[in-house]
Amino acid sequence: MSEKATIKLSLICSLVGLVTIYAAAMLARPKVTPIASLNNGFVGLRVLVSGQVIDYREHEEGHLFLKLKDSSGGVISVPIFSRTRTQMEESIELLDVVEVTGEVTVYQGELEVIPGGAKDIKVIHVAPVALSSITEENVGMPVKVQGVISKREIVGGGNILLTLQEDGGQLQIFIPSWIAENGLPEMHVGDTIRADGWIQLYNGKIELKLTSASHLHLVEDG
Repeated sequence: MSEKATIKLSLICSLVGLVTIYAAAMLARPKVTPIASLNNGFVGLRVLVSGQVIDYREHEEGHLFLKLKDSSGGVISVPIFSRTRTQMEESIELLDVVEVTGEVTVYQGELEVIPGGAKDIKVIHVAPVALSSITEENVGMPVKVQGVISKREIVGGGNILLTLQEDGGQLQIFIPSWIAENGLPEMHVGDTIRADGWIQLYNGKIELKLTSASHLHLVEDG
């Protein structure tokens, strides 16, 4: 066999090898299970689910409890225990897309998917919406926003009312007193913050209501 033919054969073998490795990797990757299809028959099995965070809450011991919703319309609870959470490199915010591989269990009559560790969780961050795009049609919906604090007021027994500005848009953020007194980062006029919460109408004005101190983040310059 000539040297040219040998080189050609080697290239073909290498290409076939790469294709085989890629195919094996794709077959090894779990298929995403539609959340709406989950039922008690899945209990004890490992599944991969992917959905948008429509709600989350923090436990005082550091656990994080998510509610994920996907395009199938299904909603599933995902508890991330403190041990796993401390190993995660990415934070999770409202409306982020999260992929979770874990075991299906039942807790208090509801199905859950419990990840075994940080490696079983993938976070895809969703960008904040423009303040100018928020209208009364968004009332009752969760949103994520970012902007500069132009005004900070104390109203009605310790509640905080922030006025946020960004590219000509403006939005008020209502922070109940019980949140203001429990772990809220120190904020000043001129600071840039990112917040997620639910849009509501108060006295005819659109505002975002914060439901947890963990839903507000100071954005560092640069």
